[in-house]
Amino acid sequence: MMQLDDVVSSTVTGPRVEEAMHRSVRWLDRCIAANRNPERQNLFAIIQGGLSPDLRRACLDEMTKRDVSGFAIGGLSGGEEKDDFWKMVTLSTEHLPRDKP
Repeated sequence: MMQLDDVVSSTVTGPRVEEAMHRSVRWLDRCIAANRNPERQNLFAIIQGGLSPDLRRACLDEMTKRDVSGFAIGGLSGGEEKDDFWKMVTLSTEHLPRDKP
């Protein structure tokens, strides 16, 4: 199952993107705590951070500390330029564990 995350359009910048990233990390912690069947339900974290490399790295740093089954790259496909999309995908995949989907 996918964690609950706070999604903002990828074209939004500023404090709202940082707020959404921090909230998504907190909600991941709540999802981990609430999962009553971790041996039967795989939980996937959703990386946020918009188009900000710093926020995306901060989210990656926090979420990869958690014991989840895998990761999704979120907060994209919201109207950003394809070049920006691929920069964030590349940044994210370079920091995600290789042993988790």
